[in-house]
Amino acid sequence: MAPSCLLILLLVPLVSPTPHNPISESLADIIKSWAPLVWLHPQEVFFPSTVDFHLQHVEVRTSSETVVQSSPDRYTLLAGPDTSDMHLNALPDLECADCLLDWFAGENVSQVAVPTYVFIRDYQDACGTIDVAYRTFYPYNYGKDVCVGIPVAGECEGYVQSFGNHVGDWEHYSIRIRNEKVIECYVSVHSFGAWYTWNDTTNNFQFLDGEESRVNLINVTYPETVEVVEGFHAELFSANGSHGLWSQQGTHEYVHFPIHLDDETDRGLPWRTWQLLEVVEYDPDTEYDGELHYLGYRGRWGNLERGCEVELVSGECVLSSGPSFWPPVPSDFPDDCHLI
Repeated sequence: MAPSCLLILLLVPLVSPTPHNPISESLADIIKSWAPLVWLHPQEVFFPSTVDFHLQHVEVRTSSETVVQSSPDRYTLLAGPDTSDMHLNALPDLECADCLLDWFAGENVSQVAVPTYVFIRDYQDACGTIDVAYRTFYPYNYGKDVCVGIPVAGECEGYVQSFGNHVGDWEHYSIRIRNEKVIECYVSVHSFGAWYTWNDTTNNFQFLDGEESRVNLINVTYPETVEVVEGFHAELFSANGSHGLWSQQGTHEYVHFPIHLDDETDRGLPWRTWQLLEVVEYDPDTEYDGELHYLGYRGRWGNLERGCEVELVSGECVLSSGPSFWPPVPSDFPDDCHLI
């Protein structure tokens, strides 16, 4: 199956900048109609960006920090299995594990057209299963502040240190389609998330199952529903700084011991992702070229970890290694198709 890349613009007809097998009009309508509304926190300072913006500010290095490519872009970024031990390193290089660069602020979606990267996979099975992953990118993930010492009466006897920061941040929300009907969604938080099933009667997604927090295997309390607004757009809330997605505003605990970690979410800046979607029909066996060439890169999208002395307390380094992205379509949904 040849790849296709589509740009879906608000109030503009479907445009295909590549001649390869564009997806059907009915599937394009579903992708646009069910794309999420993401609320960025009112205090958010680390905004999303395009992949192109990020690549302008990094160089490619090996695990030994040898520079192997400077000035990459989506057309030239190194690709293939040999890139699995590489990473995109921030420029200028970070002088400390929690140092910040101006470009980590990303691109404010109220001022810049930032796409949501949509990857679809058609399993061509008896159930007509198609998975659609809406993936958003941020140049920087600000982790959490932790007291390295003893908390006393709400104050830290010691010092406060951020940890779990990382350069590059991929987030995603997915829907599963069966025979041209949306039946499920998956809301990704950090390294865990929850499945919800669509209910035609209540006109929302209802909680089905959730993963444990992989930090210390606690049971996370997930919202009971994913509500839809302005049609069928899931209303999601991006955690302040760290961008994990929840389907309800407020405070969400995901680590309780030995430290206490919360995600703070609220209605700040609305990001109507359907206004700009970059849609790719994904095939894991395809060697991508042209504007999709960057999809062949299999390394990490940020610096390697640093400042791990605090890991015994926090469970993570001050600067965690950047996330990997390949393959772009997550395997979050269980394989439950039966021959019919």
